[in-house]
This record gives sequence, C-alpha cells and structure tokens, in this order.
Amino acid sequence: MLYILNLPLYKGKFIKHHYLLIIDPAPLDHEIKNYFAQFNIEVMQEKNLDLISAYHELPNALLIDYAVLHDNPEIIKQFYIKYPVPLFITCEQRNEDFCIDMLEAGADDFLIKPIYPRELHARINAISRRVLRTTPKLEQEREVLSFMRWRVYLSSRQVFDQNNNEVILSVGEYELLLIFIQNPQKILNREFLSRLTKNIHLNPLDRRIDVQISRLRQKIESDARKPVLIKTIRNGGYIFTAPVVILKESDIF
Repeated sequence: MLYILNLPLYKGKFIKHHYLLIIDPAPLDHEIKNYFAQFNIEVMQEKNLDLISAYHELPNALLIDYAVLHDNPEIIKQFYIKYPVPLFITCEQRNEDFCIDMLEAGADDFLIKPIYPRELHARINAISRRVLRTTPKLEQEREVLSFMRWRVYLSSRQVFDQNNNEVILSVGEYELLLIFIQNPQKILNREFLSRLTKNIHLNPLDRRIDVQISRLRQKIESDARKPVLIKTIRNGGYIFTAPVVILKESDIF
C-alpha cells in the first residue's frame, strides 16, 4: 500500500510513517494529538533525548522544549544536521536571548506555549514548502500527481488547488482522492471503494461512501452540485474524469 511505508517497531508497536516527535518532560497536550490524528499524523513524545535514537524514520517535524535544552543548548546544532525536518523550540515564556541562540544554531522557529494545533500545522507546512524549494535536486525526485492544475504531493500528503492554495483534507477524503487519481477514467463501484478505504463491512444500502464523496466534492469541485471531476455513474459507481500526470517535485518549481 502507498499510505504506510517501512514501519519501524518502537516499544512493541508500529509507528506510522507520518508523525510528530515532541521532546518535552511536561504532559502531552491531547488537543494537539487529537488534531493531528485527523490527518493521519501520530504525535509521539519522549521526556528526554535518551530514546530518540529508537526512531528510525524521520518525523514530519521535531519539537524540543527549553527544559530539555537549557543545560546543553549546543546540542541543537546536532539536530539541525541530523534531522532535515521543521525544527521547533518550545518554551513556557518569552526568552529573547535563548530564542536568538536557538535560531542561530539551526532551529526553524520558536514557539511560546500554549501551542495551538492549527497554527503549528500551518508553520510545519510553511517550513516544509520552503525546504522542498531548497532541497538538492536528487532529494526532490519524488512523485507529484497532477490533474487540471491540481497537485497531490505523495511524500507530504498535501493537496494544492489551481491557485496554489493548500486544501486540507481529512484522512478519509485524502485516501479517497488518492484512489480516484490512481485509477483515473475508470468506473469504480462502491464495493471497490469501500474495500480500499477500509470500510469493508459496509452493506449495499450503506451510504457512507456517498457521503464521503460528497464532502470531497465540496473541496475539489467548482460546483459540487454539478461535479465535473468525480461523476456518478448510474448503477455503476463513480468515475474520476480528469487525466492524471505524474510529475517530479523538482519539475514544478
């Protein structure tokens, strides 16, 4: 499957490919965990730096609290080199000198608690887009699926519209869109869609797939009442009408 790749084992369970890693002795903020869960991004936390080596896959972003770093601020330079991902320093209160030191040592941003999930998500995406623009060409040779000037970045699970605005999809909406663009111009029946979206126990009268498609149309169609991209085939299912082109991220900028 495309959605989960090379899952490492950590403390007896598998870690999803997409996750945030927080190094903070304070209790985990469940509002952040619940927010990112809807995007299929798991939030992992360690109290200190001792177990960070157990994570074999790079996180989507790394957040390190001031309490972990204040005795050894120089270590942030090692994280800057080892973790080419958005790197945030968090702190309970403003500390201008420490903030400047961390940014000069390699941190991408400095956040004052409480951390607001939507703002954190936006900051991660903003830094990730910048990193993609500056990454060496060999690192950019990752696939992007394009249709009618829309772009789906498989590596980051991001979707951009014709105006280069990111469109936020739920996990179910993203997976459904991915099924359609991987099977363009083919009639897909409800049973097939249910199986691939893990709704394998739906009965023929269950309309959850239809509801999910309706929500997806609201986000990607110019007029959801007159869909052009995802058309209903009577007694057949649905068809994604647009041709899909496979690009490399390095070809886009």
